[in-house]
Amino acid sequence: MYKILTRKHKPDIAIDFGTANTRIMTAAEGIVFDEPSLCCFSGGTGRRKRVAAGIEAKKMRGHDSADLTIVRPLSYGVLNNIDAARMFLDYAIRSSIGRPRRGGLTATIGVPTDATSAERNALMTAARDAGISSIKLVDETIAAAHGAGIEIDGPTGAMIVECGAGVTEAVIVSLGGLCERAAIRKGGDSMDQSIRDHLHFRHKFLIGQNMAEQTKLELVEKMIANATATGSINVKGQNMANGLPETRSIPIQELAALARKHIDAIADMSANLLGNTAPELCDDIHSNGIILTGGSAAINLIGQTLTDRIGVPVAVADQSQSCVARGLHSAMVH
Repeated sequence: MYKILTRKHKPDIAIDFGTANTRIMTAAEGIVFDEPSLCCFSGGTGRRKRVAAGIEAKKMRGHDSADLTIVRPLSYGVLNNIDAARMFLDYAIRSSIGRPRRGGLTATIGVPTDATSAERNALMTAARDAGISSIKLVDETIAAAHGAGIEIDGPTGAMIVECGAGVTEAVIVSLGGLCERAAIRKGGDSMDQSIRDHLHFRHKFLIGQNMAEQTKLELVEKMIANATATGSINVKGQNMANGLPETRSIPIQELAALARKHIDAIADMSANLLGNTAPELCDDIHSNGIILTGGSAAINLIGQTLTDRIGVPVAVADQSQSCVARGLHSAMVH
């Protein structure tokens, strides 16, 4: 069993540094920063300058020029670009609480449960470069459980599936610790990319990231309303044959296969996790069900598929997208 570590001294801030969005919390005010995890740079390697970050950088996505580059600091839940992470965290801290005091800040930062030592060290390096002198890393699934209101210190087992943009994690907790855990580097972003790749290779049709996300949301909504997955979705993009803008009508059934493949991978991971779990804990989960947290938890098809595949009830936590943030904040004030 992996024990949860605690610290005597409360941090100045807590950071939910996510692939899609980042939230910063203080003990007194709760969430004081909530913006997309994006940085826009000008210049090449070695002379980069931050032009925009967060909300303003998202507005520029897809419109960057030869001299401007928009970067996500994290990919699949872990650090992808240390310079972007440092600059983004600097922006986020200054935007929320002002300039770090002399001597630096203390912070608790959420990290994927399956992050390697190298990935954790890279995150800590970026955080220190952004003015954080003392850092405590906390498993995001544990924070999500607290944020969802799950009592994990008792002897009853509970199962949480954290559905993030870059990674999906499942854990079983009991007696204040992680009993079993599993993760796949798939999330809402990978589903967006699957749609883009499919249209590119099958239809010779290019779409941007924003259009892919919009298509995914419309697809899921239509799949829930129409079990037979009939009809089509209008997608705006670029015809690769002539380079001109175009609107294509893509059959829902064709795109639904991509969504089901993505969701089936989550169900497989969750079923395999339960297969490696002690019978007593399985009994608890069979009685109490599974809790979904994270931004992608609102995709009802995930819960439906888990129920059909595993045979246990599945519930989506209230304000599922902010469970990690609320859990990190709870640790600051208790």
